[in-house]
Amino acid sequence: MVWSLDTGIWLIFLLLFTMFATGAEFGPSLEGEVVLAEAEADLADTGVAGCADQYLDDGVQLPDLPLFFRRNTPDAEWGTGEMIEVIVSASRHMRWLMPESSPINIGDISRERGGFLSGHLSHRGGVDADVGIYATGAMQDPRGGFQSLGSNFDVVANWALVSALLDTGAVEFILLDRAHITRLRTYTTQAGLLTEAEAEEVFPTDAHSWTLTGYVRHAPSHDNHLHVRVLCSDGSHSGR
Repeated sequence: MVWSLDTGIWLIFLLLFTMFATGAEFGPSLEGEVVLAEAEADLADTGVAGCADQYLDDGVQLPDLPLFFRRNTPDAEWGTGEMIEVIVSASRHMRWLMPESSPINIGDISRERGGFLSGHLSHRGGVDADVGIYATGAMQDPRGGFQSLGSNFDVVANWALVSALLDTGAVEFILLDRAHITRLRTYTTQAGLLTEAEAEEVFPTDAHSWTLTGYVRHAPSHDNHLHVRVLCSDGSHSGR
């Protein structure tokens, strides 16, 4: 066959047509790399490789902002950046929303390097914090401690606080006494602040789910404060 420019163009066209028609690929296949990348993304989404909750790297100490909150134990108020941001953001919101309310009492978070903290099973990795709740009149103990409130639980102020915490988008869950949870659920649904479906998501009613699901969960010995756990910086759960 005599080679010519027209012949070469025709052969190139025929080759391209054949490759498109048969689904042939140009260059090496990337399918394996794509599958691996998707698998790694799925693993990250599970939170398996989330931040540690037994020690604290690059911790941040809660700043001294007495207009917004009282620091009870500064040496044990070190947290992840996410934790400190949640506390500061929620307390500032409360000062704006309810300017006559007391500054929020903040208890233990973690030591500077994390690890065991006396009196706690958690509070080791800067992702857990004890946060005071409001008595009637949106008041908290001026001495900085936590006191059992019983029926003196200020449902309006405490819902505002819980809502401000959840609105940060960085809270994994909040632990609180069941009696207070019931008060909050009743208030929010009767006042039309939450639908029944929304209330079920925030405050689960299934007796077997109090400590397993929902944002606000029952825990004994939490009738005088909130226990707030935050997510890791990537949105995953901390390691357990």
